[in-house]
Amino acid sequence: MRVTILGAGTAIPARDRSPSGLFIEAAGERLLIDAGPGTLQRLHAAGGNLFTLDRVFLTHYHLDHCLDLASLLFALRLPAAPKSRSIGAAQAGIPDRPPRAPLAVYGPPGLKRLYRRLNSALNGWLTPRGYALRLKEIKEAMVKLGKGTMRARWMRHSAPALGYRLEADGKRIAYSGDTDLCDAIVELGRDTHLLILECSVPDERKVAGHLTPTECGRIAASANCRHLVLTHFYPVFKGYDIRRRVRRAFRGRLTLARDLASFRL
Repeated sequence: MRVTILGAGTAIPARDRSPSGLFIEAAGERLLIDAGPGTLQRLHAAGGNLFTLDRVFLTHYHLDHCLDLASLLFALRLPAAPKSRSIGAAQAGIPDRPPRAPLAVYGPPGLKRLYRRLNSALNGWLTPRGYALRLKEIKEAMVKLGKGTMRARWMRHSAPALGYRLEADGKRIAYSGDTDLCDAIVELGRDTHLLILECSVPDERKVAGHLTPTECGRIAASANCRHLVLTHFYPVFKGYDIRRRVRRAFRGRLTLARDLASFRL
């Protein structure tokens, strides 16, 4: 199992920390969780291939978590090049590839409405061509993967938002998306090998719907995770000792993520 942080920041530009995204290779599948702006470029930099993604899971529909869904669906419309490629096709960089399998996209209620409105605003250029698009609105649910499961739980955020727990290949991973302190994220993170939490603001500047370093430490300790990875840092953290605050409660392995950080489990 391999987990790559495609974006460890927010919508506000910051060096080495871009809007949210995760790429996971596990359970015999290639999964994208969240798709903030620029996710496809960072997926390519991480060695992933947008044309072979099996499933996309979105936590919620704030732009820094979902905007590149439009980029992905637009890119997937590119036709598979014929055996005898024209000079124009080659120059355009159209990949020589067979038609792809269906793509499943999961997210909280509102996913189909989001797709319809984006497609309408973009003049129909997100309409599937050469593959089937399956939009699956879920609440608290268990999704079966090829050789594993993905569990969704409601998080506590300013918009309807899900957190996810992946169990596959004998490993357990949890990802909060955006959330405030809640029992559900502790349950998702219980005994995980990797717990990926948002950590948006300092303790002294608490914002409803988001976590602070001390809260992240408490969640990790309560969940008994093996490795805590923090993401979604706003620039307000500049010069702030995040580790010291986390260590008030959690003594396990700790990583403050940057873009393209990768973990093998």
